[in-house]
Amino acid sequence: MEFHQVRYFLEAAESLNFTRAAENCHVSQPALTRAIQKLEAELGGELFIRDGRAVRLSSLGKVIREHCQRIYETREMARAAAKSFLESGGSELNVGVMCTIGPDVLSAFVNEFNHTHSNVLVILHDIGPEALPKLLFTGVLDCAFVASHDDKTFEELSVRVLFDEDMVVAFEEGHRFAEKQELTLFDVAEEAYVDRLKCEIRQPFFEFMENNGLDLKVVCSSQREDWIQELVVRGLGVSIMPRFSITTRRLDWRSLSGPVSNSRQIMIAQTKSQMPQSTAGSFCSEAQEFQWQTALENLDVNERLH
Repeated sequence: MEFHQVRYFLEAAESLNFTRAAENCHVSQPALTRAIQKLEAELGGELFIRDGRAVRLSSLGKVIREHCQRIYETREMARAAAKSFLESGGSELNVGVMCTIGPDVLSAFVNEFNHTHSNVLVILHDIGPEALPKLLFTGVLDCAFVASHDDKTFEELSVRVLFDEDMVVAFEEGHRFAEKQELTLFDVAEEAYVDRLKCEIRQPFFEFMENNGLDLKVVCSSQREDWIQELVVRGLGVSIMPRFSITTRRLDWRSLSGPVSNSRQIMIAQTKSQMPQSTAGSFCSEAQEFQWQTALENLDVNERLH
């Protein structure tokens, strides 16, 4: 979902007139219509019900309108905060965070960086791996936290490894898996599965299932990590996910063992032309020097205390 789609949709939802909405957005009506149709295709349903010249929001459109309104308002507040900050003499750093990386461990570093660079406004952007190189090379992003993915995705970038993160099997509290010390993919195959579409080991995982004649029962798929976790909490199924991407203590988990890779590397990426003395260069250097292992251990301790 791109921001111009959000803006076009909100304008059309307000006016219920595509011609007027296009005029207010300063685009042609065909361009606005194409953007909304693309959004409908991404969401899997119609946002508007068209009855001749009459247009009204569908049930899906009414739900999505609330979410899009929050996205729009959040962006406007961020822009206002950025403008105020820059006018006061500060600088801005746009940092991408791959959508599968959890916030807990990264926030410890961002907090420390903020204490030592109070004049830098760090803006975090949720991104997918396929969009990352273009966003860095075009300057939309200054640097990004990424997870090991297809090696070719990052081959043109300067990448530094920060820490390793285990992949685990997440399940609802009280699940039978809680009686085991660790789990295998054969264990996972016996349960309903909630499919993370952005999972780093998704392809080898499904290949393992097929090669071993295992029939995996996928009950739901999503790109959204928060939706996946909430569905698992509610008992829809189990899911394989990175250890520190788990953001709710209502989930239980066990380590994953077996022939498929059960860990990933978290890295900081920037273009090779980025100057080391730049703000982004300093951010990346300090990220590499940060005591990640201590931060990870503190997270484990806090989890046990709760």
